[in-house]
Amino acid sequence: MLSRFHVPQPIRTYSQPDGRGICPSCANDVFTSSLHQSLSRARDEPSVTHSYSSVARDLYASILAGCPWCSCIGNAILTCSDLDYWMEAWNGSQSDGDSLDQDSPQQGPSEPEALVPPKEAVGDTATDEDMVDVVDSGSSDHEAADGVGETPGFLTIESLNCGARMEITIEFLKWNGSLLFNLVEVRVEVATSPEDDSPLQDMTGDKAVAMKLEVMCESKTCETAAFNQQWDVVSAALFHGWVPRAQTWLRACKAHTSCSPSGAFRPTRLIEVRDPRHPRLVISAEDIPQNTTLSYIALSYVWGSNQAYTLTEASLSDLRRGLDPARLPKTLSDAIAATYQLGFMYLWIDALCIIQDSPGDKALELPRMADTYKESVLTLIIASATAASDGFLKTPSPARFFLQPFQVGSGLTFGYRTPYKASADPISSRAWTLQERVLSRRLLIFSSTGVMWMCREDFINPAAAPDAGPPYQTFLDPYLSASHPSEQPVLGDEDAQAQIRETWAAIRADYTEMALSYYTDKLPAISALAAEIGAKTGWTYLAGMWKEDLFSDLHWRCMKQSLTGDRFTLKPAKVKEAGYIAPSWSWASVGIGAVVGSEDERDDREVFDFSILECQVDTLYPGFSYGPVKHGYLEVTGKTVELGWRYEDRPSWDGSDISLIEECDTQLVVGDGTLDPLDEPLDPDIKVTCLGMSKLRLGRQRIVPVEGLILVPKRDGGAAFRRIGFFRMAAPSVFDAATVRALRIE
Repeated sequence: MLSRFHVPQPIRTYSQPDGRGICPSCANDVFTSSLHQSLSRARDEPSVTHSYSSVARDLYASILAGCPWCSCIGNAILTCSDLDYWMEAWNGSQSDGDSLDQDSPQQGPSEPEALVPPKEAVGDTATDEDMVDVVDSGSSDHEAADGVGETPGFLTIESLNCGARMEITIEFLKWNGSLLFNLVEVRVEVATSPEDDSPLQDMTGDKAVAMKLEVMCESKTCETAAFNQQWDVVSAALFHGWVPRAQTWLRACKAHTSCSPSGAFRPTRLIEVRDPRHPRLVISAEDIPQNTTLSYIALSYVWGSNQAYTLTEASLSDLRRGLDPARLPKTLSDAIAATYQLGFMYLWIDALCIIQDSPGDKALELPRMADTYKESVLTLIIASATAASDGFLKTPSPARFFLQPFQVGSGLTFGYRTPYKASADPISSRAWTLQERVLSRRLLIFSSTGVMWMCREDFINPAAAPDAGPPYQTFLDPYLSASHPSEQPVLGDEDAQAQIRETWAAIRADYTEMALSYYTDKLPAISALAAEIGAKTGWTYLAGMWKEDLFSDLHWRCMKQSLTGDRFTLKPAKVKEAGYIAPSWSWASVGIGAVVGSEDERDDREVFDFSILECQVDTLYPGFSYGPVKHGYLEVTGKTVELGWRYEDRPSWDGSDISLIEECDTQLVVGDGTLDPLDEPLDPDIKVTCLGMSKLRLGRQRIVPVEGLILVPKRDGGAAFRRIGFFRMAAPSVFDAATVRALRIE
């Protein structure tokens, strides 16, 4: 992987080696027997460095001859040139006000996507599929290019046919505490350029080429004993493979202060796996001695559409006598086996430890959810299973590569594996599992690519390159990562509170894109996270919003897209059937579709004749403000205008899908809006009430947009309103004739 602009970048393929092996120059001057011997002798050294020089035209000749090492360097140089081209073009467009699209398509590569980090980066990078179009377009552009003269800063393979002398440094590293060499850092820099017009003359300093490659050696000779002999992976199907590795990771983690549970919390019920063939449900207060330290494992998994074997009021006595192995879903039976193999006696599974048909038991257990996961010795994350019936002790999928492996002699092989992409596994699409993952201190993840480890201080994925970062935000920010966060409030720390607000906004954005089987769970499925933040900050929770930041929190809008890319204009039948979820002013009320805030505009937002008088929420479980909601209202004062509206066929980049119209002779469009997913189509003949909340001061722009809520009267015929969307108007003059009024929104 290349390192460019502080973002990992895949190396594109402009020249494909032909499989004939390395060139004579590489064999005689680079990958020599003396290099292998020095690597073999460096058992106690963290790194070994080898440097050599090459003239660019010699590199060019070796590329044409099919040398895999020279082709790798050449491809890296050309990829960096492409990235630099687009970065300079983008910087230019920002400074002169022009759009990047104004550049002629003939002047450089046709696709700028590689410049932009993938959605889950930094730490994660695009998959092979994500980069196919970029690689293909880059290749075709280079093959079609005639030379460099017409396109300054944009190189072709022929650009390497020059007299520039390059210094190439190869550093073999034992990355992340490895006892063997597993990573290579390569730097390519122009030392001299006798040709003044050499296209490579700027390839120095910050513009030198820097890349990392994985390295292993398939040979078993003594010279190559310093390397792994295969691409590492931990298979869940092999007991002798994954269990010792997991136990090693756990032992190392026990030295991490922030990862260790307090040991003071006990779940109400647990599954005892003392005999894994005869597991049973136990009640902690009755069946486990109170003077013993209780260590248990928690399970996070996808239920699927039909998990019939659960704890109910009728089955409680039977499950205490023993679980029925024949009825246990495969994922649950695998989790019982894994818990026993790891050396633990107790396992917490929501389906078997919470009485599923008892509202009273759920009311007791939901407030304990944060502690249940936070205080587990570790959590098993079953990432790859689509349902409880799937199981997870399976052989992982084969390794995939950003840079296909190639040999450079004596069995030495370079390559770079595709980092694990969490969104490819089913668990990343499920809403309940987000808080289970974020709250847990230690994770043992069974993914489609193998078994990996994450804790608050470490990340280990043997199936990826050793320098690959975590696949997702696993834990709350440092202000919430202390061992006992509720005992360390941040009430007076403004910086800490700002960081927590940003963390919550990011979590909420991810959460709203995830699926629920029961849409009444919209607030319960994130309640444990909210409770943790409330305990840390002292803030008051109001149906997904925070009283202390309510003005900003009201500025949410729907992107209205499903995971498949479909737009939600109306609520799906399942959401409507769920009934009341939250008051309309809460993002939770829409039930489905991505919700985004405007945290980046917080400092530019000013109050626009708007004030919050009162906000009240009644929860279903008394004393637990983070759970499901029965009713809520918001009383405010502000300026309103009545406007017509119309749908736009092509929603804009920010998700707005209607135009707001001042009904006069010209039918003037004064703003745009984003409708929330509605229960039924909005009558095109009605006027909507636009309540101004804020105005934006965006740089030196003379136009000051006004933002606010789109409202209509509630259907019950009363005086209260309900929110149906969010708007932005070009200027505050629309409200010049309006007077401040009081409104109640439910």
